[in-house]
Amino acid sequence: MWTCKNLWKKLAPLARSSSTLCRQNARGVVLNNERRLPLVPQAHMSSGTPGSGGDNNLYYLLVGATCVGGGFYAYRTIKGDKERYQERINEIASRPNKVVPEQLITEVPGEQAAETPQAPEPVVGPAPEESVGTPDADPVVDSAAEPATVAPAEVPAPTPVEFPSHAPYLLIGGGTASFAAARSIRARDPGARVLIITDEPDLPYMRPPLSKELWFSDDPSVVDTLRFKQWNGKERSIYFQPPSFYVSPQDLEKVENGGVAVLTGKKVVHMDVRGNKVTLSDNTEISYDKCLIATGGVPRNLQVIERAGEEVTKRTTLFRKVEDFKALDKVSRDTKSITIIGGGFLGSELACALGRRSADSDLEVIQMFPEKGNMGKVLPEYLSNWTTAKVKSEGVTIITEALVKAVSFKDGKVEIKLKDGRVVKTDHIVAAVGLEPSVELAKSAGLEVDSDFGGFRVNAELQARSNIWVAGDAACFYDIRLGRRRVEHHDHAVVSGRLAGENMTGANKPYWHQSMFWSDLGPDVGYEAIGIVDSSLPTVGVFAKATAKDTPKAATEKSGTGIRSESETEGTASSPVASSTPEPPPVPEQKDNYGKGVIFYLRDKVVVGIILWNVFNRMPVARKIIKDGEEHADLNEVAKLFNIHED
Repeated sequence: MWTCKNLWKKLAPLARSSSTLCRQNARGVVLNNERRLPLVPQAHMSSGTPGSGGDNNLYYLLVGATCVGGGFYAYRTIKGDKERYQERINEIASRPNKVVPEQLITEVPGEQAAETPQAPEPVVGPAPEESVGTPDADPVVDSAAEPATVAPAEVPAPTPVEFPSHAPYLLIGGGTASFAAARSIRARDPGARVLIITDEPDLPYMRPPLSKELWFSDDPSVVDTLRFKQWNGKERSIYFQPPSFYVSPQDLEKVENGGVAVLTGKKVVHMDVRGNKVTLSDNTEISYDKCLIATGGVPRNLQVIERAGEEVTKRTTLFRKVEDFKALDKVSRDTKSITIIGGGFLGSELACALGRRSADSDLEVIQMFPEKGNMGKVLPEYLSNWTTAKVKSEGVTIITEALVKAVSFKDGKVEIKLKDGRVVKTDHIVAAVGLEPSVELAKSAGLEVDSDFGGFRVNAELQARSNIWVAGDAACFYDIRLGRRRVEHHDHAVVSGRLAGENMTGANKPYWHQSMFWSDLGPDVGYEAIGIVDSSLPTVGVFAKATAKDTPKAATEKSGTGIRSESETEGTASSPVASSTPEPPPVPEQKDNYGKGVIFYLRDKVVVGIILWNVFNRMPVARKIIKDGEEHADLNEVAKLFNIHED
C-alpha cells in the first residue's frame, strides 16, 4: 500500500511535465510553422528525438502504471475489508444465547461471489476506478469494523435447549428403581430437581405385566394401549404415572418447586466421577451433584444362537422391554410354532401365557430347559414336578434335561440340536436364560464390579462413591442379614430405589428390608418368595388344601392391587412362636395336591428363604422370620403364623 503511494508521488511531476510537452507539440502543428513557440529545454525523459512520439509513449506508460497500481491497491483494500467483515459476523454468530442481527447479514449472500479467491491481476474499466475512490466510504465495511455498532442485544437462542446442563439429582436408567428413587427424593426434598435419563423411548413403567397380565387381556388393542385388567378385574396402565406427572427436561431448571423430568432415547456412555458429569451418546455433557446408577440389565443369549447367523438371530427374541412384548405378540399371531429356551420365572410365565393363547389358534408352544422340571433351580423337586404338570396342562410341550448343542436355519425352519441327539424344529425362539447386569459405566467411572455375583459393588447404604449410589438389578449390595447379594426382581427394584433416594437426601440407612418377588402361572396359581430361595438348600414344606380364595386373582381382589409388592413392603408382623419339637419333620405326603403352603429354605438350620405357595398377603410375617435369623425346632408351628389351615 505504501509502495503504491510513494510511486505516485515520484511519477506525478513527470506526468504533468509530459502533459505540458504534448500540448506544446499539438499547438505547433496547428500553427504550421507560421508561429513557432519556444521549445522546452532539451532534457528529454526518454530516448529518441524530440517530436518523434517517444514523449507520448512515456505519457501512456506512466498513466497506465498509475492505473494498475491504483487498481491493485483498491482490490487489496476491498478484499481485506470483506475478510474482516466476515470474521466479525462469524464471531457474533458464535456467541452463546445471542442472535446475529439481520442488518449485519442482509448483504452476505450477494457478497459471497465477490469473496471467491481470485488471482491478484489488475482490474481495468470503470468498476475498479469507482472502488478506488470509495473503499473507506463502504457502509458495510464500516459496520463490521466498529464493534460498538455490531454488538447485538442478548436474546434467547432460536433453538430451545432440549435438556439442562446440570441436574442436582441425576438418575441413570428409566426403570422401576429410578422411579422409586425419584419419588423418595421428592418426598424428602419437595423442591428437588430430578432428571432421569433412559435409552428407552418410554416413560418409566413396570415390567411384570409384560409376561403376565398383558397376555391374558381380551382387548385386541392392548399392544397399543398397554392397559390391562389385573386379576382383580381393575384396569390400569403399565406406566407408573401419566406424562402430565413429569416436567419437561427443558423446564426443569425453571420450575419453581422442582420436579421430575425424563430424558428418553438417550444413553449415558461415559461417567466422570471426579468432574461430577456424564457424557451422552451424542457427546452432550450433563453435570450433577448426586447420581444414581439404575441401569438394570440386558437379557442373556446362548452362544450357539449368537454364532448361528443372521437368519436365526432375527427369529430370536430376548424378552425384556415393551418393544419385545409387542414383537413377540406379533410373532405369536403370525407363526405356527414358538420354542422357549429356559425354565425359570420368565420362561415358565411366557410358556403359560402363550400356551393359553394356543388354545384358540394353531400355535405350537414348546418349552425346553436343562433342569428336570420348571423352576428347578428355585423349587424343591416335588414342587417343580407339580409345576411342570401345570404348565403342560396349559397346552405347552415340555422338553426337560435339554442342553442345546447347535442352532441352525434350514428349509425355512430354525433347527435346534440337543446334546442327546434330539432335534426340535420351530419358527421362532424365545431365549429366557437370565439377565446380565449392565455395568458398562464401571470402566469410565472406576467403579468396582463384583466378580461373584456381577453388578456394581456397593455398601449396605447402596453407595459406590460418596455421591454415587446404585439400585435395582445392577446393584451387588451387602445384606446385613444374608451377606452380599444381587437380586433381579421388581420388589427389590422398588425397595432399593426407595432406599437409595432416601440416602441421596441424607438418610444414611442400611439395606435391611428383605424384598420379595412373585410369579404367576396364570390367574389360578402363583407364589411369593423372599430371601435366598435355592433348590440346592435343604427345604421344609408345609401344605394345606386350597380354597377358591387361594389364587392370585382372589389375592388381588382382596388387596386391590395387581403389583403385590406395592402393598406388601410396608407391613409389620408379630414374632413367630417356636415349638420345642427337636427336629423338623419330613415333607408331608400331599398326594401331589399342593394347593397352598409354605416352603422354608434353611442354611445352618436357620431360615434364609421362604416361598408362600398360593398364600398371599402374608409377606410381612416371612420378612420378620428371616430378619430375626433364629433357629426353629418345629417349622410346622412357624407355618401356622401364615394361617394356611384357615378356610
